[in-house]
Amino acid sequence: MATAKKAKNLKNQKNLKESKKSSNSGNKKKAAGLAKTASAKKAPAKQAPAKKATSANASKPVVLIMAGGKGERFWPRSTVSTPKQLQKIYSNKTLLQETIDRARAFTSADRIFIGCNPSLKKAIQKGHKIPDAQFVLEPEGRNTAPIIALAALQLESRFPGTVQVILSADHFIQPLDRFAESMKAGMTLAQQDYLVTCGIVPTRPDPGYGYIQPRKSEVLKPAGWTIEQFHEKPDIEKAAGYVKDGFLWNSGIFLWKGSVILEEFRKHAPEILLPLEKTYKSAAALKKVFPTLPEQPIDIAIMERSQRRAVVPASFQWDDVGSWLALERIRSESADADGNIFAGEKTQTAAFDARGNIIVPNSKRLIALLGVKDLVYVETDTSVLIATKERLNDIKKLIAKLKEKPALQSFLQ
Repeated sequence: MATAKKAKNLKNQKNLKESKKSSNSGNKKKAAGLAKTASAKKAPAKQAPAKKATSANASKPVVLIMAGGKGERFWPRSTVSTPKQLQKIYSNKTLLQETIDRARAFTSADRIFIGCNPSLKKAIQKGHKIPDAQFVLEPEGRNTAPIIALAALQLESRFPGTVQVILSADHFIQPLDRFAESMKAGMTLAQQDYLVTCGIVPTRPDPGYGYIQPRKSEVLKPAGWTIEQFHEKPDIEKAAGYVKDGFLWNSGIFLWKGSVILEEFRKHAPEILLPLEKTYKSAAALKKVFPTLPEQPIDIAIMERSQRRAVVPASFQWDDVGSWLALERIRSESADADGNIFAGEKTQTAAFDARGNIIVPNSKRLIALLGVKDLVYVETDTSVLIATKERLNDIKKLIAKLKEKPALQSFLQ
């Protein structure tokens, strides 16, 4: 019986390996190749010596999901009361729920925390079963560095020595098993006292992303490199050069031990950390001090200054879901022969001599296209947006115009 059971296990392992092997294609092969190269040798021992975790539970990370964004580029679906992360953009789940499910691939539900403001907390709890104790509340938005510092203080006090994983609430990531593998590699480096980010292998030159320049001469185990430099969003010509030179997109996914990120805040951004250390246990005190903190992203406050930074190349498909144009990449398989994408589930659609349009309806009525191309049509119960793809990046200018008219304020709320 033991021999038969062992043979069955070996067969299952073989089938699993063959299944994983067959799933690699296109850019995933490139990402896997980078990850393999990144694990080939050790980096020179001149950064962050390895240390053992100080908590018995340190093997199970805590996750902070950043869910405080406005998502204005997804108007009219995204509004003040129900922003982008609470919308169903590319599946039958909200973006936040997709992220929660993603986090559960490598930790438990009780270790997943949501970062947002108090008003958004109420909106989130209407559609998601998240206990009060699993929120990190910022009195107001001050970019990412202040809330990450606040979360580091609160979570380190509850889970000392544990790796903290920072995720955005509005990304698209597939497949889940490859994401979990990348997180596991990142956690190993974080336990060695590195500040780890996940780098995305570019599929195109894109001026909309920041770029990471890995130090290829310093390879880390199990995968990754130390970081030479972060580069802010470039023009298209520079972006093409970055891709050619093997730079990675900055995903905004971070992993570090709570104690380590607090050390780095103390060294590089004490103006953020010190006021929080005095007030993070008191909501009333925090409400007074938080608006006085510098409004900085974590990249500028810490990552561009630290000497402990490392990058793990992602082996999964990723998109930041930055605008309605993301549907062209995420739902490309659902496009018709002329490249039209209809995102509604029960909508009746028809198109004649129409090409490259993105249609996001909100009703069962027929949507018919005739002789139009490269349009974006988004519908809600109260509003309709019709724009050309070329002008979609100006949607914030449109929203600013709407804000000037008191009679139209309700359409933004």
